Amino acid sequence: MTKNAPTTSTIGRYLRASTPGQRRAAYAAALLLIVLLVAAIAFVAVSGTDILSPDPANVAEQQYLRAREAEQQGIATATATGQDIDTFPAVITARLSIAQAQLEMGQTTLAARLADSIVQANPDNVRALILQGNVYEVAGNNDRALTAYRTALDLTQEGEPELQREALRGIGHNLAALGDNAQALGMLEQAALIPPESITLHLAAAEIALGLERWQDAAHHYYSVLMFDPENDIAREQLQMLERDHSRATQAAQDMLTNRMRQNIPDNTTTEADHD
Repeated sequence: MTKNAPTTSTIGRYLRASTPGQRRAAYAAALLLIVLLVAAIAFVAVSGTDILSPDPANVAEQQYLRAREAEQQGIATATATGQDIDTFPAVITARLSIAQAQLEMGQTTLAARLADSIVQANPDNVRALILQGNVYEVAGNNDRALTAYRTALDLTQEGEPELQREALRGIGHNLAALGDNAQALGMLEQAALIPPESITLHLAAAEIALGLERWQDAAHHYYSVLMFDPENDIAREQLQMLERDHSRATQAAQDMLTNRMRQNIPDNTTTEADHD
């Protein structure tokens, strides 16, 4: 005969027969099991949301809130010290972060309005001009973006390679969007060669060069990519085509790259982090 599980009366008899200490231990164990069960359920629920792995929109929202708080702190400091709020460095930095977060959240109109106001109060601020260019580039207003990037490039100083690269990239991409591929190529080539060299920009320049049927230029950029990323599929596939159909141009590109390396112009051993 199969032995049945303990009935409620059996458990009751056990509890009545147990000592107070045993009953407290049993209750504590039961409570611990309940807590662990609730925690496990909560973990499963949270794992399916963006709390543990926030998506870019949530990250941008957090950045926006932090920037708003920093803006208020900056405004308070500027007011307390009698300085102009719109040109106070801490306020400018916070507002640039706010506009960047708005852009990442898809609030392009708000981002453009804020970027415009920052540039209006700080017309020589290169970072503000580049952000303004970014906003208008995303909005598809290539003429406005081009103006902002060109102004930023004119104002960049020695020792600001990241800002110079981004200004040149912006000019190149927006010129290409406006159909001026020849000038766009020149800008992207300059941007790609700023140390540390950018694989992303070498690929962008190569693509435009292919469209212009400038085979040697395209090959030169693809070979530059392979110097830093020998397994880059795009560069390898395009070079196979160029070596097959335009062998003289590709050989000339190899010679040019070899000469540049020998002359150490420029001497680059690393690339920027955007080479994915």
